[in-house]
Amino acid sequence: MKLDDWMQKHRSEFDQAEAPEGLWNELKHAVPQEKKKLAPWTWYAAAVLLISLGFWLGGPRVNEIPESSSGAQLPSSFLAQEESYRNDLVLIESQVDLESISANPQYDWVFEELMELEAINDQYRSDLGSSVPKEELLTVLIDYYEKRLRLLHRLQMEIERNKKTIENENISL
Repeated sequence: MKLDDWMQKHRSEFDQAEAPEGLWNELKHAVPQEKKKLAPWTWYAAAVLLISLGFWLGGPRVNEIPESSSGAQLPSSFLAQEESYRNDLVLIESQVDLESISANPQYDWVFEELMELEAINDQYRSDLGSSVPKEELLTVLIDYYEKRLRLLHRLQMEIERNKKTIENENISL
């Protein structure tokens, strides 16, 4: 006899049978309850918030040079050369009024380049304690100073050229 036939034959017994008392309560407790899940966007929002907070609290600061802990890792010859570059930068920056020039949109490209150089420098300085070869890092850090000096020299020459152009235009009028 097949199962379908047997069920058809005993159908009336199924319809009249009653479940034992308390069976539904036992089943209710035996079946695991579905936990409410948070929407996926809440997890994404929480992750973005935590990452942002991490960058805000622990991220690199612009124009902030690591303290002596990284300086102790650098050779004294590099530190002397770096000091020389810094002195040159201070001298050029004192000759060029960067604050007043920054308001002139004609020179926006300079400040964009300076910010880009600063970001690269900060990244490499943060790598000083890592496993990146020191020679490579020192080369990049020296390159940073040389590029910054060239950029400021170029800015200085362009400012003087613009002044001369304005003077020549005034004379010829």
